[in-house]
Amino acid sequence: MTSILIKNRKGEMVEVPPKDEEELMLEKLVFGDIEGLQNSLKRVDNIFDFDDDDAEGGEEVIEDEEDSDSGDDDLVQDEDLFYIDDGEEKDVEDDGDEDMEDGETSGEGGDSEDEGDHDDYDDDEDDDEMAWVDSDDEKLNISLIASDRLKKLRRHPDDVCISGKAYTTRLRSQFEKIYPRPEWVNKFEQQLKEAGDSDDEDRDDDNDVDMDQDDESLKKQMTPATLSKFLSTTHQFLASKQLKLISPTRISITRLKDANYQKISKSAIQALSFHPTHSILLTAGFDKTIRLYQIDGKTNNYMTSYFLKNCPIMACQFSPQPEQNLVYAAGRRKYMNKINLNTGEVEKISRMYGHEQVQKSFESMKLSPGGKFIGMIGNSGWFNLVNGTTGQWIKGFKIEGTVVDFDFAQDESFVVVINSAGEVWEFELTGKLTSKSENKVLRKWADDGGVGITRVKLGGRNSRWMAIGSNNGIVNLYDRSTFKDTAESTLNPKPFKTVENLVTSISSLLFNPDGQLLAIASRAKRDAFKLVHMPSGSVYSNWPTSGTPLGKVTSIVFSPNNEMLAVGNEAGKVTLWRLNHY
Repeated sequence: MTSILIKNRKGEMVEVPPKDEEELMLEKLVFGDIEGLQNSLKRVDNIFDFDDDDAEGGEEVIEDEEDSDSGDDDLVQDEDLFYIDDGEEKDVEDDGDEDMEDGETSGEGGDSEDEGDHDDYDDDEDDDEMAWVDSDDEKLNISLIASDRLKKLRRHPDDVCISGKAYTTRLRSQFEKIYPRPEWVNKFEQQLKEAGDSDDEDRDDDNDVDMDQDDESLKKQMTPATLSKFLSTTHQFLASKQLKLISPTRISITRLKDANYQKISKSAIQALSFHPTHSILLTAGFDKTIRLYQIDGKTNNYMTSYFLKNCPIMACQFSPQPEQNLVYAAGRRKYMNKINLNTGEVEKISRMYGHEQVQKSFESMKLSPGGKFIGMIGNSGWFNLVNGTTGQWIKGFKIEGTVVDFDFAQDESFVVVINSAGEVWEFELTGKLTSKSENKVLRKWADDGGVGITRVKLGGRNSRWMAIGSNNGIVNLYDRSTFKDTAESTLNPKPFKTVENLVTSISSLLFNPDGQLLAIASRAKRDAFKLVHMPSGSVYSNWPTSGTPLGKVTSIVFSPNNEMLAVGNEAGKVTLWRLNHY
């Protein structure tokens, strides 16, 4: 071996001692050796070939597999060691015994589990009772330990794989545990069975047809007699589904994404309106812009906008007739704008035909619930009626004092007009209305203690409720069903409830479509907003709270299906709320 010489720190040549046995072993472990490299190169062609002749390698693999099999208990996941015990010990033991017996007779674990599941399926469900059967379900094998959800369907610890039929049956039974079968369904099926048996007996006597016991489906068919009986006995149930009664003490409400967060208005929200059939919300204000949003409670996508030059908007509303897709907008101008959403055309309406002196501004415009009329507050105690389709002036109604507000009945049969002193006129709108026809007064009366009246609103079925607000924050609630049918001026009904929760001037009054809720608001004070339950007249105390971000409320609107409430404020935002009861 040649010696190696190196220089030390002093520059002298020093011989390096040879490597000892320990250093050679470490070097071999780290860097390998030439002999091992040469052996590996010789086997590189057969490195991926595993022949049966390699006894040593095969024995090692077999031993490893046996070791792994013997240690299966150690490799089982913790969640697989347990199952949910639902308390039915007898059923679990019976199912387990049946599956074990089937497993012993079949000879294979997978087949035994499938057969046991088929037995469970046959016991729980018959193919004849199912409306549709898929033959491929018998070929499916579903693992119950693949996910946590499927583990709930296990009936015993050894239940690992089941067939498609058994899987369907267990899902159905699990659903029925969570949502039990209604009692009225059982009663109705019993009635159908009894009626079907009697009808089948009559049919057998007439046609001399013998029915076998296997034709049970024919006995359960719905005959015209049973169908008529069903329709006549369920009308009360349908009526109860249409009107859901709200609790008079607490209301369940959830805040959604702001309706106009994608495009906030540059001025106070003066008008809000929902489309009668589509989930579209309209906003308008002094920025002369009408904006449309598609409301879903999550994204509330901004759709489009319309800019009305030289017309700050104070009143804006969708046409109640959905097939027209029209929007009416008005401000402190001698005309109103009619926008056709289908074509985008904007038309000005100002056809007063000689009555311009008593209608100098269209800012107080309101559409009737059916879209037949448009009402406007005129000058010197005049209230003018305009055709909702053509925009032509129809008739004018004159009252004493100054008109402050009006509202149409739900069926458009009359209109309520009120002055600042609290005197209420109810004018009839049925029949042929012309400028020469007599103004028939259905009823005239005075609000109880009415001073400084600002708002009036009708609501409920058949316009049963009436709310009158004043400038001191007081709202009187009347039940019109208790009024007497008389036009005498001495009629002075008493309110069944007086709401005194607000202290500033009432600027907004609105009933929801089914008449169970009344929203009152005042724009003179921040967060001055309340919800009132009808017919109790109680004010909800759990909402809004001191932390509800409403701001100064300028406009409110309910969705046509009663599910949403939109509240616009002076900052140009529209907060959106879901009424969970609906």
